[in-house]
Amino acid sequence: MIKEIEQAVQSIEEDIFEQTDAYYFNLSVKSNGFCQKVDFLGIELWSSEDDMREYIDEDEERYEPIEKFLRRELMNQLKKLQLINV
Repeated sequence: MIKEIEQAVQSIEEDIFEQTDAYYFNLSVKSNGFCQKVDFLGIELWSSEDDMREYIDEDEERYEPIEKFLRRELMNQLKKLQLINV
């Protein structure tokens, strides 16, 4: 699973860099050997402890691809950030 997470994060970060030229908008992958999580700007997007991905097949416990989920959650968080007026 960790390899799939790393590949998804790399793909998303490449897209962010290509669109913004900003190398500092990084997703963070953390693992303690039992649990993995992905953060963006300190905001948790996904955790293996509380996997909110949609089921593809509940009987086989198959979920939607992690990259699809991370992209959707990242867009949701970016929409929230756009609401901030300073």
